[in-house]
Amino acid sequence: MTDAVDTFAPPSEFDALRLDLKGLGRIYIATWPYIFAQIWHFLALLTLNLALLGFGTAVGFLGFDILMDSVGRAEPLSHMQATVMRLPDAGYVDVAALSEAARMEILFRFVIVSAVIIVTTTSAFTVLSMYKVWILQRVNQDLRVAMVKNAEELSLKFHSGTSAGDGIYRVFQDSAMVTAVVDHVVVQPVIAVSMISMQLAVATLFSPWFAFLMFTASVVIVVLAVWYTPRLRTWSQAARRANAQLFTRVQETFQGIQAIKAYAFEDANLARFRTDSVRALDTAFALRRDFAVLKVAVSYLLALVLFATDYIATRYVLAEDAVFGASLLVVFGMSVTRWTVAVHQARRSRVDAFSLHFEDLVRVWCFAQDMAVGLDRAFWLLEQRPEVRDPAEPVRFPTVREGVRFRGVGFGYLPDAPVLNGFELTARIGDVTALVGESGAGKSTAMALLLRLFDPDAGRISIDGVDLRSVRVADLRSNVAIALQENVLFPTTIAENLRYATPGATDAEIREAAEVACATEFIDRLPDGFETELGVGGALLSTGQKQRLSIARALVRNAPVLVLDEPTASLDADTERQVLANLKNWARGRVVIVITHRLSTIRDADRIALLSGGSVAESGTHDELMARAGRYRDFANAAESSRG
Repeated sequence: MTDAVDTFAPPSEFDALRLDLKGLGRIYIATWPYIFAQIWHFLALLTLNLALLGFGTAVGFLGFDILMDSVGRAEPLSHMQATVMRLPDAGYVDVAALSEAARMEILFRFVIVSAVIIVTTTSAFTVLSMYKVWILQRVNQDLRVAMVKNAEELSLKFHSGTSAGDGIYRVFQDSAMVTAVVDHVVVQPVIAVSMISMQLAVATLFSPWFAFLMFTASVVIVVLAVWYTPRLRTWSQAARRANAQLFTRVQETFQGIQAIKAYAFEDANLARFRTDSVRALDTAFALRRDFAVLKVAVSYLLALVLFATDYIATRYVLAEDAVFGASLLVVFGMSVTRWTVAVHQARRSRVDAFSLHFEDLVRVWCFAQDMAVGLDRAFWLLEQRPEVRDPAEPVRFPTVREGVRFRGVGFGYLPDAPVLNGFELTARIGDVTALVGESGAGKSTAMALLLRLFDPDAGRISIDGVDLRSVRVADLRSNVAIALQENVLFPTTIAENLRYATPGATDAEIREAAEVACATEFIDRLPDGFETELGVGGALLSTGQKQRLSIARALVRNAPVLVLDEPTASLDADTERQVLANLKNWARGRVVIVITHRLSTIRDADRIALLSGGSVAESGTHDELMARAGRYRDFANAAESSRG
């Protein structure tokens, strides 16, 4: 191992989880709604497990007694044993000692019965294990869906401040802890505590000394576990953070592989990955090392208890003492009166069972600390409240007859860094309105506010006089279509990409949209046309072809408001002119807002707004603005010079 553990000290506190029992309780209580949805299945599982374990306890003693006393020492069977073996009382129960033939018959039948019991119990445990997995996966599915649903509703302010890799890790890895919680913190502890209680009760009936030793060891182990727990939680948080960072690094590597190769960044990227990988490995090792230390200490204590009870039980056998609670042991399927070798072995099996269940309980406790940290990360994402919400009493989205208006809009991603300040704009129906300005002027931010990806800090945005914050977010976004600058395409067919936001669009509608975007000219040349699979990120297409598909996808929405973010940035001059001419015709009866830097795109716009300093510095037609000899003309001249 490297020294990464020493240089990467675990944090002193967690994002939301306090390192105490109250914090753990809060996390586990939060899982209850997901558990309660499957409560009847959990109760059935618990009942079946307890019944099977009780059956195993009784059968275990029966086996020891028959082999040790009846087969080994020729002692007669009890009536219960004879009934299980399907043997008559005569010759097997009502005799002073068993004959050789009777002992061989008992051995033969014991093997048959044991085989049947083993096959039956093994099959039953397998079925119960599958049943448990089925229940737990249903719980995990509910939580995972809830997390993604909530993440979709969070604003871009939230997503801009968190890494995608960390979010994915929370959904796929941290959320899986809910199934582990149900299994390790609910099912297994209930079963383990029940079995430990049963073993203590049985041990008391064998001898109160056994119960005293086992109870004392239990108290010592509980105190030790509570004292050691904060260290486990701390390393668990460090390990999960390190693994989330490693997951993000892997995602960045595969997403940016082209840039990594282009800039000869392979060695440096590999070094960063190696550092993150070692950190994740070392923190995970530190966590498991501390797990092991606690479990070894517990094993030593339980081994001492076992040796001590062995010594006491051996003394009882040698003295042929009476069993302390012989009359009550019948309740557990054990018909004994005095200490024998079989009773000694039966007692040892109970202490062994106590030790195994207690070790399981300690193991569960260790895992519970790690699971609480994982669940805290999962519920942290789930508990984030979206900034953009539906109003308590939403109004209907208006029939667009006038247009979109921004009035005194102010907005900033950070409190002290406003992007828009007193922004004023009117985009009328039937017009193509162009937003221009330097990078960072706030053009794309204004359109994000129109979609309510954020809400303005000041001012209002309205459509036909209706404030956008008074309508449902879903209604707004179904009536505003946008072609993103990034040209996001999915690894499916062209037709499915065009239907992405409009699943019910017909073939005729997607073809019409593709024709307006001048996309049919290359789609029809593809072997499978609209059914052509694009591959990851639309790898089969050029940047200009991707852009035309992005425009077509927005047009398929047939929304009354259309936003195009740099729609022709990657198109050649001839295609650009044709697309703009088609859009001009398509825009009749709609509001069209175009964000662009290209002068050729701007010229034919009905209205141009030049943004500067977070507000509209100038507005008008191209000819009007050029005649004013102001900022717009400087912008246009600079654009012409750059083309030349």
